Amino acid sequence: MRLFGFDISRNRAEKPSNVRMLEGASGKRWNNTPQFGTTGAEVLAGAAQVRGRARHLRFNDPTASNAVEILKTALVGFGVSAASSENDESVRESHDANFSEWAQNSGFPALLGEVADALATDGESLVIMRANAEGELRLQHVPAEQLDEALTSELGNGRYIAAGIEYDSDDEPVAYHFRPARPTDAFQAFRAPVRVEASDVLHIFRRQGAGQTRGLSWFAPVILPLNELSQLQDALAVNAKVQSMLCGFLIDQNATGSNPFGDGGDPLDVSLEPGVMRVLPAGYDVKFSSPQQMQSAVELVAVSLRQIATGLQIPEFLLSGDMRGVNYSSARTALVQFRAHIEALQHTILVPALNRIWARWQLLESLRGSNTADPEADVEWHFPKAQWVDPESDAKATREMLDMGLISRRQAVAQLGYDITQVDREIATDRQRETELGLSFGGAPGQQKVEQKVIK
Repeated sequence: MRLFGFDISRNRAEKPSNVRMLEGASGKRWNNTPQFGTTGAEVLAGAAQVRGRARHLRFNDPTASNAVEILKTALVGFGVSAASSENDESVRESHDANFSEWAQNSGFPALLGEVADALATDGESLVIMRANAEGELRLQHVPAEQLDEALTSELGNGRYIAAGIEYDSDDEPVAYHFRPARPTDAFQAFRAPVRVEASDVLHIFRRQGAGQTRGLSWFAPVILPLNELSQLQDALAVNAKVQSMLCGFLIDQNATGSNPFGDGGDPLDVSLEPGVMRVLPAGYDVKFSSPQQMQSAVELVAVSLRQIATGLQIPEFLLSGDMRGVNYSSARTALVQFRAHIEALQHTILVPALNRIWARWQLLESLRGSNTADPEADVEWHFPKAQWVDPESDAKATREMLDMGLISRRQAVAQLGYDITQVDREIATDRQRETELGLSFGGAPGQQKVEQKVIK
């Protein structure tokens, strides 16, 4: 493909440099600031190395592990609920209930957690959509290394394979080539990659530049700072152990070289025990070791944590768990920015993949004869609503938006992670039971008036 005389269709033609510009892949800091090549080439050159180091940190470093859990919880929480835009209310309720039942039976919420974990740690997540023997949709999460990164070749007529992804002459993905087993498995023998149509594969990753074909771990900017922080904490622990050691030195001020305790005494028996009182001979003195303390150690650790939190775009007090110096206003300001970042990731990365899952589920259910909804109907995805530190204010804000017509009850309930059909059904059941028993609940917030009918 040519645009204004320039060929923009072949980032594969530019060979990656032998020197990796990703510090997380090279494992060292650059003394200066070298030029960074095209995003696609640099990511392909260092993504596997960065991914391996990020996984090591994710499962061994407490700060990195906490960061992944924070991102995973913020992205998908306990699951995502679907709300069909079908016009017929009864059909819509039945359709949404069927999808919710399928999601629970297939482990869809847990799979979304795996996807979010892989996004943060590996930088990409691969899901294959299949149909089981009953024709139901099944989702298979595949590790990133099984998409053959070493497979790159020309196929002719403008078609090519780059890092395991097959493209047509218009640079559109048409297939993915997966290894039958992970290359790190024991007794792994060579087996040809399996070709899977692109329509059956969800390749979820955050694009950071033109020509990028594979994802890059979100830990890439902080791999070295995390490693340095871990080494700093080890050094501080060793320093604390050294400081706990009390060492005394006998000094012969007259340089006589004689046994200070006489010929009958043991010159090495000079240890101290609780309650012991010793008298030193004339001409001898005692000095105790006093290792130097790192006065700025705590502040240095705090600065390192802030740097890592900035690289991961997570509020520092969430990453460290240190709430000292954090007040309501500062916490709310940080959380607003963090949640805006999370919402951007949800709607630009996860929602397109969820839409494809919804479309495939509708197709398979139609083939099974259990889908009566309009196949062209859109779907809305409601992620779990983030909880504020002041839920009363949040509830008042939701009520005001409902009163002003800015959101619907269906949206408000979905943000809480519930199905409005089930909620309304339970409310109606409660009201009927209250009427039968002569109960009445109401009054101002914080007050409750209960009237009970005496049955004679």
